[in-house]
Amino acid sequence: MRKLGGVAIGAGIGILVVVGWFFRPTTSAEWAGWVQTIGVLAAIFWSVRLQSTASRQSLRQAGQVAAMFASHMHWVFRELNDACIKRSWADYSVHRRILQEVLMRGREVTLQLLDGRSLAMVSSLRTIAVEALEKTEGHTESGNWMQLQLYFDRRLPSIAAWLSATGNPPESSGPTDYAGLRTSFGPLGDL
Repeated sequence: MRKLGGVAIGAGIGILVVVGWFFRPTTSAEWAGWVQTIGVLAAIFWSVRLQSTASRQSLRQAGQVAAMFASHMHWVFRELNDACIKRSWADYSVHRRILQEVLMRGREVTLQLLDGRSLAMVSSLRTIAVEALEKTEGHTESGNWMQLQLYFDRRLPSIAAWLSATGNPPESSGPTDYAGLRTSFGPLGDL
């Protein structure tokens, strides 16, 4: 794309030089016309360049948001899995609430800006998150912890595979904006 733009600019400058060589401006009005033409062409070039830069930046940011969503999903599924192993209702309740927040943020990812793998990853992870929330909806403190733990344990490899397929291997630590996830929470008593 850059080569094509460079060729177009070079051709435009070449045409202006050739035309200017044969039809040299002689009056002040002709000089003004040439200066205006060069100014308009420079403005068009600059606006196309800015649009291209903004487009590339939007694509890059959408990919980063998708990767962050997947990383948060992996982390929260690991934490829910650990809570089920420990049979810790408090940990389970907090991390289920974080899963709701992660899904809400995952729904904010603009799908139109994602490429094939990232688009498939975000769509798949949204589905997995909704399924997990539905599966955990009726879970109580005395519920079947082992079945729920097996559910999370089966989903973790597929989330890690999506992360790896998009060039973002899963990290062992939690989400980088964990504090940001927690700020939107209300009291946990209404779970």
